[in-house]
Amino acid sequence: MGLQYKYLFRIITCCIACIYTKVAQAQSFLPLDENKFRTDAEVRLSSTSNDSIKAMQYFYLADYYRFRDTTEFWDHMRQGERLAKPFRSLQAMAALYKSFYYGQFLDSKRAGDEAQKCVHLLGGIQEPFQQGLLAKSWYNLGLIRFPRKGFADFLDILNGKCMPYAKAHDPEMEGMINTMIGIAFMSSNQLEKADEYHQIAIKQLEQRPKSAALLLTYLNAAGNYCYQVKSKEARKLLDKAKLLLGEEPNSSQLPNYYYNEALYFTTIQHTDEALRVLDTGLNWATKMNNWKMFQMMRFRKFNVYLLQKKYDAAKLQLEEILKNGLLTRDLYNSKIVYSQLAGVNELMGNYQEALKMSNIANKLSDSIQKVQLLEKMNEMETRYKTVEKEKVILNLRAEKDRSQFKIMLTLGIAVLLFIIVLFVTFSYRKQRKLNKQIQLNHEIVVENMAKEKQLQISESMLKGEEQERQRIAQDLHDSIGGMLTGLKFKIAGEARENVNLTEDLSLKLNDILAEVRRISHNLMPESLRQFGLIAALEQLCLAMKNKKVAIQFESFGPEVHLDFQKGLALYRVVQEAISNALKYAEADLIIVQVSQSDAMLQVLIEDNGKGFDSTGLKYGMGLNNMMNRIQWINGTLGIQSKPGAGTQVEIGLSI
Repeated sequence: MGLQYKYLFRIITCCIACIYTKVAQAQSFLPLDENKFRTDAEVRLSSTSNDSIKAMQYFYLADYYRFRDTTEFWDHMRQGERLAKPFRSLQAMAALYKSFYYGQFLDSKRAGDEAQKCVHLLGGIQEPFQQGLLAKSWYNLGLIRFPRKGFADFLDILNGKCMPYAKAHDPEMEGMINTMIGIAFMSSNQLEKADEYHQIAIKQLEQRPKSAALLLTYLNAAGNYCYQVKSKEARKLLDKAKLLLGEEPNSSQLPNYYYNEALYFTTIQHTDEALRVLDTGLNWATKMNNWKMFQMMRFRKFNVYLLQKKYDAAKLQLEEILKNGLLTRDLYNSKIVYSQLAGVNELMGNYQEALKMSNIANKLSDSIQKVQLLEKMNEMETRYKTVEKEKVILNLRAEKDRSQFKIMLTLGIAVLLFIIVLFVTFSYRKQRKLNKQIQLNHEIVVENMAKEKQLQISESMLKGEEQERQRIAQDLHDSIGGMLTGLKFKIAGEARENVNLTEDLSLKLNDILAEVRRISHNLMPESLRQFGLIAALEQLCLAMKNKKVAIQFESFGPEVHLDFQKGLALYRVVQEAISNALKYAEADLIIVQVSQSDAMLQVLIEDNGKGFDSTGLKYGMGLNNMMNRIQWINGTLGIQSKPGAGTQVEIGLSI
């Protein structure tokens, strides 16, 4: 009876091992003390104003909530993505954590796209931090591709893309890679070879401080021992894992632990204890929102009920897995579930239902083969195109060699034929003169175009200045003129009545002086000359806000030292952008941000107004003035807007 049990257990656990490796997810790179990790990230987030540091902490918090709260995950991820826009490596970091998240729900398409995006963003970057993100992205991409590409592709990625960085910079990641190589061998039923790599990983990680990587390695190695029916060795590793988890009672790895402990109890034929442990694990998986592991434990319960010959209960677990649909998103897993349903129906005597499930499994097998065939055909097509390109290159090189031979032959004949040499020389000199003349004409045309462009810019700036003069004249006429006229008539009228005008006259003159200061500040902002660009822009924001529209100014970095004329041009562009937002956006908040990245000054004017379609943007006088001023100081100007989504004006300038 014991031998039959072990034989049956080996058959079933082979199937379980296959599912386990098919749904193995890129492990979270959280430390063992997850609560401290979260607290530290929250403290750093609240104590810094640096956008890159804040974005990174938001991503760390998103990873913490990945197995706990989907809403919190997305809230932190969106906050991090908003701050990460200017930083390429942080955009890659966002893609990496999104890939982890989608992989959790077996959405291999989106998980693969995000991992590939991370790889693309980090291509060619040599800094250790970015290289670490790249290694993790390849690690995750290998797991996503594993069901389709197979064992060899996964090992190539781990050894070729991930291991070089891990050996040079991250011993903990090196241990994780070795245990994942062990899992890859488990998938091909090479359990003894898998054990070798698990033991290498354990030896590496036990020499370092306690870590989540060590915990996962203990659990992976324990599972491998269970599949070999080596229960004593499995129990020792589970006890070590339990000691690590005892210090972290709310670890996101608890469902993984209970899954492997249930596997151990199944190995030693304590099936009731296995079911009790699985129920505990299911509760933790629900708390952690780890629905993939939840469905895995349902499959484990099917395994246990099957060993107990409780076929109704076993069948119910498979039906619940199909009903949920998460585990069976993968064709390979779906085939296994339907095959097992066929088997359990046959054991129950439901031969018609068993045949139906078997047919579905066979169709899925055909679909898998078609997918594999299509991928192989695509790979062959890609290789064929590469070979064709190489042929074209070889032909071009051969053509180049033939051309060079012809030139040498022509020159040899020319040496022998003096008259031909003279003719060729004369023609060559004539052609050189002609080329020089053509080049000179081209340079004259380019210079004229540059002068014409400069003239257009100057004319536009003069028009802008003339418009500014008209505005000032109108201000003087309508405001100062009107106030002085009113004061004149008041003096004349009350003088006839012998009224004391001293106090009233002083108030009126103060109003006139304030108006004069306002007009003179608009004409030439004195704060720009005295205190610099940052102070001038901050004062401009304070001056232009009103009761309906708040203008918020934010500066990241030290004071900007610019030539006064460049600073004035930039000041006018920002002034025009704010003015346009006040006139047309119907917003209640305008944000002006000034930041520096390397030798680049960036100014962002953003409102939450009604927006517009910027794809068909037409430049009027105001926008032309802004563009010409920016071109005059060799800067860049970009405008992005969508209806209902506000407007962003981005200015870049080398400093």
